[in-house]
Amino acid sequence: MESIKFIIEVCEPFISNWLLLEIKHSSIIVGKDKLLITNVKENYVQYLSKYGNVSSSSIIDLKDLHDKIIILDPLADLTLTPEEASNHMLVIGGILGDDPPRGRTFKYITSKLPNCKARNLGKKQFSIDGAIYIAKLINEGKKLEEIPIMENLVIKVDEFHEIILPYVYPLVNNKPLISDELIEYLKYYIEEDEEMLLSGKIPPLRY
Repeated sequence: MESIKFIIEVCEPFISNWLLLEIKHSSIIVGKDKLLITNVKENYVQYLSKYGNVSSSSIIDLKDLHDKIIILDPLADLTLTPEEASNHMLVIGGILGDDPPRGRTFKYITSKLPNCKARNLGKKQFSIDGAIYIAKLINEGKKLEEIPIMENLVIKVDEFHEIILPYVYPLVNNKPLISDELIEYLKYYIEEDEEMLLSGKIPPLRY
């Protein structure tokens, strides 16, 4: 656990392809050795162990880490600083965004760890990999206000259709940080997965 710097606490009832792709991209951003994925059900361990260290325990129950963590929560009163980031493990909720946000990081993590520090990355909702990227830059000494961001990413599917993602994305070389695999998934596969969910089935993992 010495090299662990970032923790994703899985808060969704199952691992969807969208969630998997954000975790995979997070691993690419910070390195597999620096990432711990917690609260992982047994049937998903084989998938997620490709992208980081994996624990079936929730961060709520990993009490030996509680004095070493900061929870990144949009509802926290204070903003994460470089000094704090460099001295703590940073916990991100493994949650796919809602529009409008429902405060689920607070509900599932922060409220259950009242003695742990919580900090925000601003008050708006990042993707999981976007939050990881911002946290990594702050850990490396950047201040939040120095990091460029954009809202409402538009993905053009074809001449007649587009997908609007109502979240905040970091800009890297003036381009929003989102994985090519996720763009491909949203263009070509998400509708099929949503139809399966409506019929009561959990879609198979594609990645």
